Amino acid sequence: MQSNGGDVYQTMVHERWDIGSVTNGGYVLALVVRAMLDAVDKSDPISVNAHYERPVRPGAATITIDRGREGRTLSTVSAIMTQDGKEVLRAVGSFANLDALDGPKLILSDPPAIAPYDECIRLTPTPDQEGFYPPPFVGQFDVRHDPARIGFSQGTPTGEPKMGGWLGLLDSESLDAVALTLFADSFPPTIFNTDLPVGWAPTVELTVHYRQRPQAKAVAATYESTYIFGGMFSGDLELWDPEVGLLVEARQIALLPKV
Repeated sequence: MQSNGGDVYQTMVHERWDIGSVTNGGYVLALVVRAMLDAVDKSDPISVNAHYERPVRPGAATITIDRGREGRTLSTVSAIMTQDGKEVLRAVGSFANLDALDGPKLILSDPPAIAPYDECIRLTPTPDQEGFYPPPFVGQFDVRHDPARIGFSQGTPTGEPKMGGWLGLLDSESLDAVALTLFADSFPPTIFNTDLPVGWAPTVELTVHYRQRPQAKAVAATYESTYIFGGMFSGDLELWDPEVGLLVEARQIALLPKV
């Protein structure tokens, strides 16, 4: 990623980060968050909200930053990504220095009941595979599925719109906020474990709340849906670090696959 000396960044959307011919939404937002972090005067994202306007394809892209208020605690910045002169994503984020934040803590939930890392299953794409899963992008990092939630891949959906497992980078790379952004849209649509149609479910909107910096090399994840109607469904994701606790809360709205 290169800056033009101001608030315009040139980046490349790489191949093999796609589902079919469309680039994964978490990967696209991770590129935008990286540009935001470079432009803003704070070290950590607190909340980023993105709206996906057109499918993103491999190739060159431009990210244009618009700086908002830079306060003592929080700074706001927005970004627009374009390809071939067309707007494909619009995002706004709040940023802070997590080390400087302090206050009461109340967490009324527990870490997810996910099988241990070594018992979870990594599915990687192969040229001769049958079926739609896994798509190319999941081969670019470490996506491991809880055996209790992987029935969809074996033709026996569990009946519950739930996914989960562990997420990390390859070669045990350290995690950061950009990686957590990628992870926020890394599991298959929850509806794949129901009797609803299976297919491309494009993200309409994705919001990520960042609570802490990651310490471990892999994080536990749950991804579940409660509401499915109007041709769309929402999915709620949590990322938990086994060393420090809750890292991320995220929610997205996506379109149901067309029959």
